[in-house]
Amino acid sequence: MALRRRPTMLSLAAMIGLACVVLAVLLADVLVQFKALRGGHELRERGAVVFTPYYGSNGPTAVSEREVTDLVNMIRAERAYTAVIKNVRVNNPQFAGGTPTVLFIGSELEETVPDLELCEPAPCAMRGAEVAQPAEPVEIAGHTFTTFERLSRSAAHFETHLGAVPLDERVVLNLPPESLPRLDRYEREEAMSRAVLLDVGDSELDSYLAGNAAGELYLVPHRVAVDQPKRLSGIMVMSTMYVAGLAAFLALVLLAFAVTARRTLHRERAVFAIRRTHGASGGHLAVRLAGFVGVVVLLPPLPPLVGLLLVGGPLASAAGWMAVLVVVIFLGLWGWTVKHQRGHELKGR
Repeated sequence: MALRRRPTMLSLAAMIGLACVVLAVLLADVLVQFKALRGGHELRERGAVVFTPYYGSNGPTAVSEREVTDLVNMIRAERAYTAVIKNVRVNNPQFAGGTPTVLFIGSELEETVPDLELCEPAPCAMRGAEVAQPAEPVEIAGHTFTTFERLSRSAAHFETHLGAVPLDERVVLNLPPESLPRLDRYEREEAMSRAVLLDVGDSELDSYLAGNAAGELYLVPHRVAVDQPKRLSGIMVMSTMYVAGLAAFLALVLLAFAVTARRTLHRERAVFAIRRTHGASGGHLAVRLAGFVGVVVLLPPLPPLVGLLLVGGPLASAAGWMAVLVVVIFLGLWGWTVKHQRGHELKGR
């Protein structure tokens, strides 16, 4: 039935497949931005202050021991946390078997980042869902890690400037505050600039800025409650608009297929009558209609969606939801075509 109308059915199948794949990609972005929006909400509730760094030298800045100690004290008092995302053992590409590594320091990080379940107590180590157990022990800041708990799939860390940072392909080390002074210069520099201060007063903030500026690390503070809401909500609205527009396009294509299927059933009513008179049961006809609908609606999007599932991360979650939606659409259209074909039988030719 579908192959006899190749031009129309192939065009509809291609549009349905393409729309489903692009919709899955956009949905993955929405899921990531939604996590970022939730993270921003938690930080606003805590009066968080974050920083944009500027550097006064080409190499790592000379962060003073006093400022590092002050940050350690704030982390111990559960009024700050920090992370090192990009510069963990930057001069040692084989660290942790070459797997990108993230350092987290501070128990408040888990309280303010939704859905991030860190191992405890620190020091402890985790690995993303796509990361194999490191073959050799991982050593850093005086700690040696030999066992790595497994993070849940699509786990992500919220960072105010980077947004949601996927952890599926990273090693995550949760360190105690006293580990901070034992990090190398690149790691300490990033830890100071990526620090999140909670419920901090103006005088304490000024002291933190002045101490880092003395080492040529110039930090521009941003209060999340003031600077983040508009940017994050704008990103979310834009992503949602893209998803809504593409979903409307998919609905139009499915409507076009329904109209075409209705005309096809009308033209094929004699064929179905002949099959029925030669012993075909209602189940046989339903299977034939399932093949007709499946070739156009189910077959084109499923292989690329399965490919996205294998990619992992937010794409896998979005592809899974999209695959479920495609199956539901297929079942709905199949049921509609079966009902419509039986209606033709009751009316006769």
